[in-house]
Amino acid sequence: TVLVEYDSYTIPLRTILRLYFKAIDPTSLNRQGKDSGTRYRTGIYYTDKSDLLVIQEVMAMEAKKYDAPLQVEVSQLKTFYSADEYHQDYLDKNPTGYCHLPIELFAYAKKYKPVTVRIRESLFAQQDLAYRDFHSKLMPGIDIERIIGIRTPQLRKTAKDFAKDAEIDDFLSSLPHQYYDENNLHGFIIAEMKDYDRTIAEIDRLLPYIDNWATCDLIRPKLFSKNHDKLIKDIRRWMKSSKTYTIRFGIEMLMTHFLDDDFRSEYLEWVASITSDEYYVKMMVAWYFATALAKQYDATLPIIEQKRLAPWTHNKTIQKAIESYRITDEQKEYLKELKI
Repeated sequence: TVLVEYDSYTIPLRTILRLYFKAIDPTSLNRQGKDSGTRYRTGIYYTDKSDLLVIQEVMAMEAKKYDAPLQVEVSQLKTFYSADEYHQDYLDKNPTGYCHLPIELFAYAKKYKPVTVRIRESLFAQQDLAYRDFHSKLMPGIDIERIIGIRTPQLRKTAKDFAKDAEIDDFLSSLPHQYYDENNLHGFIIAEMKDYDRTIAEIDRLLPYIDNWATCDLIRPKLFSKNHDKLIKDIRRWMKSSKTYTIRFGIEMLMTHFLDDDFRSEYLEWVASITSDEYYVKMMVAWYFATALAKQYDATLPIIEQKRLAPWTHNKTIQKAIESYRITDEQKEYLKELKI
C-alpha cells in the first residue's frame, strides 16, 4: 500500500485516482503483473469520509470501460505501517528491480499536468491587471488577490476550449476554487453542457460556493430555454434556499425564462413572498418586479399598488421601472405616485 499525501489545489483526488487506474488492471483479483496472492489485492483506502463520494464516482466511470466487474476494494483505512527503509523509493535504489508498472508510466506521471493546473496557467497567461483593478471595485468584499483579471470574452472562449477536455470533471469537482475567475470559468463551462440533469447537478454543486453577484448572474445555461417544464421546479427549489446567491440565481432564472409566453401570475407571488435582509437578494427582487412591470404590467401592478414589498425593495422596483424604456411615460408617472 502506498500512502499518498497531496495538495488538492495542485492535483485533486479525482486526478490521482485516474492515474491509479492507468497503473493497474482493475478487473484482476489478487494479481497484478507477475505478483499474485491476497496481499496483491488492489484497493483504495481512504482516511477522510468525504473522499468516498469522489472514489465511488471515479469507480463508476471506470467500470463502464470494462465488460468484467472491477475487483478494486474500497474501504476506510484501518491500519498503516511504514515499510522498512530499503523498500522506500525502491526503483531509485534498484533500477533493475522488478515492478509491473511500465517505466513509461513514471515518465508520464512526472510530466503530467492536471486540468486544474492547466486552467490556472491559461488564466494567468491572459491576466489584465488594469482590468482586475477596475473590476475589483465593482465587487466589494472580494479580496483583489482573489481576482486574476480576465475579460469576459476571453473567459468565454477559454471555457469553450476546456469544456471539451477529457478531464474537465476534475476541475468542476475541485471546489472551492481559489480565484474569482475560476468560479466564472466554471459557470461558463456549465453553460456549455448539453444534458439537463447533469447541468442541474453541476449548478447545485457550484451555487454554495458563489460569494458575489457577478458570478451568480453570469450562469446562463443555453438548454434552460428548452426545458421549462423541468426548470420551473428547480427554480422553486432554489428560491426556497437559505443561501443568498442560490435565492438570487433562482429569481434571475424565473425572470429570464418565465416573464414571456410561460408567465403565470403565481410566479409573482413566489417572489413577493421572499423575505430577506440580504442586499443582493432585495436588489434581485426589485430587478425582477421592474422587469415584470415592463413585460406583464397589468398582472404586476396590483402588487406595487398594494405595497406588498418591503419599503426599500418597493421603491427600488419603481426606480428601476422608471428607468426602463419599455414602460410608457404615463405608466412611469403613475408609478412615481406609488413611492413610499
